[in-house]
Amino acid sequence: MGESEGTEAVDAFLRSLGATDEQIESAWTDCHIARLAGDLVFAEGATLTADEIAAMTGTPVAQVLSLWRTLGIVVPAADRPMFSARDAELTRFLTQMNPVGSHGDELLRVVGSSLSRVAEAAVSVYVQTKEPALDSPDVDLLVWAKDLASVSAAALRLGDSMGIIFSHHMRDAIDRQRVAQAAVSERSLHRLAVGFVDLVGFTPLSMHTSPTELLELVGAFEVKAFEVASAHSGRIVKHIGDEVMFIALHAGDGCAIARDITASFGDGIEPRGGVCFGDVIARHGDYYGKVVNLASRLADLAIPGEVLVDGETASAASDTFAFQPAGHRVLKGFDDPIEVFSLDTSAPPWAQSPG
Repeated sequence: MGESEGTEAVDAFLRSLGATDEQIESAWTDCHIARLAGDLVFAEGATLTADEIAAMTGTPVAQVLSLWRTLGIVVPAADRPMFSARDAELTRFLTQMNPVGSHGDELLRVVGSSLSRVAEAAVSVYVQTKEPALDSPDVDLLVWAKDLASVSAAALRLGDSMGIIFSHHMRDAIDRQRVAQAAVSERSLHRLAVGFVDLVGFTPLSMHTSPTELLELVGAFEVKAFEVASAHSGRIVKHIGDEVMFIALHAGDGCAIARDITASFGDGIEPRGGVCFGDVIARHGDYYGKVVNLASRLADLAIPGEVLVDGETASAASDTFAFQPAGHRVLKGFDDPIEVFSLDTSAPPWAQSPG
């Protein structure tokens, strides 16, 4: 196929996605003709402005703008076409039905923040894996454009399916909350095991490792942490650089998660962990309080390959694990020395239990 025929084929494909001649001309000028295909898929049906949605739903335009900005969506101006009929339906539902009550803004911010992270991850995966092979002078632009359109459509389909996934996570969250709040005094408290595992040696390694290799290491760490937490009925709360924070309903499960993640790496990267069990403050899927702070301090205190716990956690998990006394330690933020125990994976549970 000649260059002219190739250009015509690309233009015809983009027009089939709804591109205007002006959009196509601009894309050729800016050298992003293939990427226009993905943009068109995501922009399909987005012909309404915030002003028009306000009129359609009987909602003040300021409230429409506030709603979408609370969800983390950038709305440059009320007269910019960027919304679809489905967006109008959602606006009507959220503003008129008010399904999330007086604390709706808080929940919508969490939803928006979480979905923003999902979107950032999806884009990064494509840019770092598939796009380098396509962004080449030897690649047919029509092939690249069709691939981007296909991937974008698949992403939208995944987004539409998130309600299915969400229902499962809701059930799991309800089950966890019922168990975690069975013996607490306030609704904001959960009784959980909280743990941290970080990668000792990660910082010096990052100074002498290529970005690709570093991403592979971080990816392997995140995958292993997720698999281990799921296997022990736990949940990864967040990744903080080279550190992961997790929770579990029982002290033994928390220790098991920290042990298995810590045992999974070598070759210059040696994880270490800290676990504490007790009452934590729950807010927006994250956890705070003395127990969380202590678990983090214990992870910082541990030597490579070690998991440290406090006395309450060692006692609560003594039917599953053995622990060796590790002395009383003065930790930042705690007035009194903390009795510390080291998780002993070489001895049976009854060999060494705290009194």
